[in-house]
Amino acid sequence: MQINKILIHLHTPKTGGTTLRKIITKNYKNSSHNVYLDEPKRKRKLKYLNQKNVSCIQGHFPFGIHKYLSKPCDYITMLRDPIDRVISEYYFIRRGTRHRLHQQVMKMSLDQYLRRSESINLQTRYLSGATGPVTRKDLEIAKKHIQNHFAVVGITEMFNESLFLMKKKLGWRDISYEKQNVTKTRPSLNQISDSTLIELEKHNKLDIELYNFAKKILEQKLISLDQNSKQELNAFLSKLSN
Repeated sequence: MQINKILIHLHTPKTGGTTLRKIITKNYKNSSHNVYLDEPKRKRKLKYLNQKNVSCIQGHFPFGIHKYLSKPCDYITMLRDPIDRVISEYYFIRRGTRHRLHQQVMKMSLDQYLRRSESINLQTRYLSGATGPVTRKDLEIAKKHIQNHFAVVGITEMFNESLFLMKKKLGWRDISYEKQNVTKTRPSLNQISDSTLIELEKHNKLDIELYNFAKKILEQKLISLDQNSKQELNAFLSKLSN
């Protein structure tokens, strides 16, 4: 397993990251640390961890936390179809009575929720490290971060293929899993009105472009696998489908 770098799991909300977090924790055991904290508590925790023997850090934080760490780092993350991600997040918060936004979101329609600045192009914000409204410049920064700082950017809709590539790249031993935090009570896309879907697309154009960019890279990595690795991947996918 790769140990010369700290692995940073940038956990974007509602992308399958909780399932991935469980897999990562299993492979890194006691050297994996969760940092699901807001500023400034996050900074204090990262400065503390920098003095410890840490192999992996996971949490809901934007790109850039490697600046608090003295060892070299590699990032991984998952990106999800932006329209589906916002819908899933909305219904997840409404279901989760302990979520900090639960009371607020219970008073909002999906159309109101999707216009929240925090919901718009969230994946681009996370991967660019932007702190304000996301711009096209931030999108280009996020793309460069993917190319230069991420070992693998997975795609939620291709979770198993993404997981396999992470295993190969990072030397993970055990990638068996059970899905976590699945929003079972949400409607399917064909149950959402066309007008709402149009609004979702309009407000998340940058995320859609980033998602398609990352998906092409992932697909190219799968195509470029050697024959033995392709056979190993097919066996892994076949095992999961049984």
